[in-house]
Amino acid sequence: MAASTVNDLLGFAECRYRDVPCTALVVLHMGNIMKKILFTTVAATLAATAMPASAAILLTTAGGYTGPSLNIGSFADTGFTFSTGPFALPGGITYSSTSSSSVIGNGAYGLQSNGSTDTNIIGTNSGNATVTLTFDNTVSSFGAFMNYSLISPGVVDGDNPIISAFDVNDNLIGSYDLLSLAPIITPGGFNDFEFRGIDGEGVGIKSFTLAGAYLIARSEDTIGAVPEPATWAFMIFGFGAIGGAMRRQRKASVKVSYA
Repeated sequence: MAASTVNDLLGFAECRYRDVPCTALVVLHMGNIMKKILFTTVAATLAATAMPASAAILLTTAGGYTGPSLNIGSFADTGFTFSTGPFALPGGITYSSTSSSSVIGNGAYGLQSNGSTDTNIIGTNSGNATVTLTFDNTVSSFGAFMNYSLISPGVVDGDNPIISAFDVNDNLIGSYDLLSLAPIITPGGFNDFEFRGIDGEGVGIKSFTLAGAYLIARSEDTIGAVPEPATWAFMIFGFGAIGGAMRRQRKASVKVSYA
């Protein structure tokens, strides 16, 4: 196609600048613009991919935790209930699940190499179910003492154990694979749990989910919990003080008579 024909199609008159046809100059300029657009698009895509979904934080210790506690209320110490729910729990929390085999209550519950428990819990009771805790009002963070079914180091029963938090619009705030990021290993343990949770870092949490690996969370209204060492010390001291007082009382009540 002749240069003049191309120029006519592009709406330019036949011209030359320093012996370079205007058509070539226009094409070159348009090529540079397209390169800039492509570079900007790729850079934006890479930036979006590199950025985390949120600034949420995975919690691995109860130290300093100020969020709500998990309490199963009337389900405590009454055996297991297997249901999808929903069930209203104390503290403005609603329990629900994707599986009718998910559990709330207490009883003997095995976690393979991670031992077993007989305390009050909620749990997926499945390798791929999801239990959801929905809050009446958003919370800044949520966590609980958890455990899951571990077959062997790095191998779980079913899908990996994952905890996630969502905002009021059901947008994901943060999601964490406990097996890879904060594994719980309690070989042969009994009622052994480790704290795991999510801090929304300024984004209110409306719902919190536990998924996979027969993941369970302990209820904090558990009856008969083992006292902390400091509590034991006070109890022992208290028992000693009571014993001493009883001995002194017996001595004071002894009467001696002489013939």
